[in-house]
Amino acid sequence: MTRARSARRAWAARLVTAALAFAVAAPAFAQGAASRRPPRPTVTLPEGPVRQIILKSCAGCHGIDEYGYYAMGRDAWRALIERMKTTPSGLVPGAVISDADTEILLDWLVAEFGPDATPFEREYVVREVTEADRLSDADARAKLDAACLACHAPLEPILRAGLDESEWRTTLTGKIATGVPLLIDEVDPLIDWLLRSSD
Repeated sequence: MTRARSARRAWAARLVTAALAFAVAAPAFAQGAASRRPPRPTVTLPEGPVRQIILKSCAGCHGIDEYGYYAMGRDAWRALIERMKTTPSGLVPGAVISDADTEILLDWLVAEFGPDATPFEREYVVREVTEADRLSDADARAKLDAACLACHAPLEPILRAGLDESEWRTTLTGKIATGVPLLIDEVDPLIDWLLRSSD
């Protein structure tokens, strides 16, 4: 056997050994990485007409596990569906769902995730607020008025509550779970404004 052929065989053997080591290690690494992801609610896709509505009108943008983060009455679920119709996901310009399908979906949502349900606690991933994300006073007040005035009028005592960043985050994400009309992406810019305005 020539020296070159022997070297090629040795190189091939090392390559096979490395490939086997990777094949053994990759699943363990993937499992470790998966276990570090925040836990999510487990929601079973229902049977019947509501299943088809979810697959047709909802599942193209988000998983059904998303519903488990909420515990809301019919009006709050309806408001969230209406927001989804006008909120582009990057995949579609907004949810497309007929009035009749909305009623079927609402029946199921309220039965499964109504006000008496316990929402799954969202493990919140804090995002950095850049200068472009910062809210003006007018924009922040408009968001707070839309989200809070129905239950808290006037807002000034709430704004002077002296909450820190973590307390505001817990409060706002908890309110979102029960139907306050804020999107989860609006939480950090709003907290940034609340902390700046309390200085």
